[in-house]
Amino acid sequence: MGLRTTGNLRLLPAAILTLAAVPRRLTTRAAFGGPTTLLFPSSRHLIPAPSQYLHYPCRYHGRPKDEPEKAVYICEHCDGEIENHHKHWMLPRGEWRPETPGPEKAAGFHLSSLYSPVGWCSWADAAAMFAEAQKNPALLQVFVNTVLGETWALQGDAPEWQRLYDRREDYKIGTVPKGGLFLTAGIDIQKDRIEVEIVAWGRGKESWSVDYQVLDGQTAEGAVWQKLTGILNAYYPSEPGATLPIVKFAIDSGYATSEVYTWTRKYGGSRAVVIKGDSRAAAPVSQPSPIDVGPQGQRVKFGIRVWPVNGAMIKEELYRWLRLDRPTEESGEPHPPGYCHFPKYNEEYFKQLTAEQLVTRVVKGYRRPEWQKTRDRNEALDCRTYAGAAAAVYGMDRFTDVVWQTLEGRLAEMSGHRPATPPPPQQSRPLRTIRFNRLV
Repeated sequence: MGLRTTGNLRLLPAAILTLAAVPRRLTTRAAFGGPTTLLFPSSRHLIPAPSQYLHYPCRYHGRPKDEPEKAVYICEHCDGEIENHHKHWMLPRGEWRPETPGPEKAAGFHLSSLYSPVGWCSWADAAAMFAEAQKNPALLQVFVNTVLGETWALQGDAPEWQRLYDRREDYKIGTVPKGGLFLTAGIDIQKDRIEVEIVAWGRGKESWSVDYQVLDGQTAEGAVWQKLTGILNAYYPSEPGATLPIVKFAIDSGYATSEVYTWTRKYGGSRAVVIKGDSRAAAPVSQPSPIDVGPQGQRVKFGIRVWPVNGAMIKEELYRWLRLDRPTEESGEPHPPGYCHFPKYNEEYFKQLTAEQLVTRVVKGYRRPEWQKTRDRNEALDCRTYAGAAAAVYGMDRFTDVVWQTLEGRLAEMSGHRPATPPPPQQSRPLRTIRFNRLV
């Protein structure tokens, strides 16, 4: 069950009041130097109003100036006032109601300090704390975390999708622009599809999205995996005239784990990086663990290894890159290190790429940052994160200037010719061009 609701306002039956309903507002009028508005998240605990005719949602007003102790709860629909002492009657008659019930959903509950019984934290206390918190953003975060019991979104962590969409470039999808020296891929597995992004990397971790494809098909069946094999074994033409293979690809094993392992054993070879999310990992990509065992229980030396990936670290770096400004043509300056280039993908791709934000939760009295989805679909972000993990396994973080010069030299030698070295021998025959439906 989600903790946040959006949608049209509606009346609740039996004259029910929600003390933490969205978009309830703590409107700090005169008492708080206002007006200033703070959004409150949703709650599942509903209590009847003493007037028997109060509506959802409601907002909380402080009045008058410099007197937060006189704060009352105001109905947004009818402007009816609810005094703090009314909670004596309201709270015993409250009930929990699910917002998005479903047979496969785990129950979750939210209750803010605004529900505190009379004699505990009053609405006047909350108004006073909110007024004090306006003086310091750190105090406001504490107020949101501890009084409202909600997460605090760090401003600016998620770049604006519209800004990224507007700065798309004209290079052809499926080709490697000038500056791209090697390719990696990130693969996200879903029940009815596989999504994959091919990314070119250059000096300073500058990157270009080469292609993004959605392969429809049940992942419990083999057809969609054959499509994936073809994409990963294809060569991609570069602007200088060479054709480049994918040197590493990272595939998530969190879903359809057995299918991922089976396909990797048959087609993955040395290029495959089987990953599993681990938020406790100390590095973006940690040392892998072998999972294949022999008849006697011993680890198979060249079997599948699973790499722990701390996606939060990679996303944090990626979002810093996405916020970089593009240099103007008049300046003649190169793109900054980490700058991300995109072809003419559609809006959905960029909405998915920016579909998470870093928030801070208070857990047992300690602040803990974590990534939280702001929309349901975020596969593009996952694929880009996995492609970055594959580049890390390939060694990009440790590349010296000599390594970059070697890659540039090889690309120059291959210009106009197919690479002399094919993909690893355990791969199926490379395909020149592969196209399925994509986010364009």
